[in-house]
Amino acid sequence: RHEEAHSLLKRSLQSLPQYKHIEVMSKFAQIEFEHGSAERGRTIFDALLGKNPKRMDLLFVYIDKEVKCGDLDKARALFSSVVNPSSSDRKFKFSDKQMKSLFKKWFRMEEEHGDEDSQERVKDEARAFVSNSK
Repeated sequence: RHEEAHSLLKRSLQSLPQYKHIEVMSKFAQIEFEHGSAERGRTIFDALLGKNPKRMDLLFVYIDKEVKCGDLDKARALFSSVVNPSSSDRKFKFSDKQMKSLFKKWFRMEEEHGDEDSQERVKDEARAFVSNSK
C-alpha cells in the first residue's frame, strides 16, 4: 500500500506544475503521519521546511501533527529550533508578527498539554525574543 502511494506521489509530482509540489508533498507528509510512518512524515516535513524556510504554515501543520501524534517533546523541539536558531541547523526567516503567532500557538499547546513550568518557559522565550529584537 505504501509503495502504491509513493509511486502515485512520484507521478503526481511529474505531472503537476512546480508551484503545487509543496502543497502535495505537505499533504503526503500529513497522510504519512496519520496512516503510515510518523518518521517518514517527519523526513518529508524537514525537507520541505529546509527548502521553504519562510513558510510558517508548513511549520504549523508539522507541529500540529506532532502534537496529534502525542510527541510533545518533538513539537517543543520544533518551537525551540525556530526561537533559538543558533541551537539548530535550520535558519527560519519569520517576521515579528509571525513570531507573535508562533509564541501564541506554543503557549496554547502548553496550556492544553503542558504544565505551569512549560508555560512559563514559553513566556521567558517570548520575553527574550522581544528584548533581543529591539
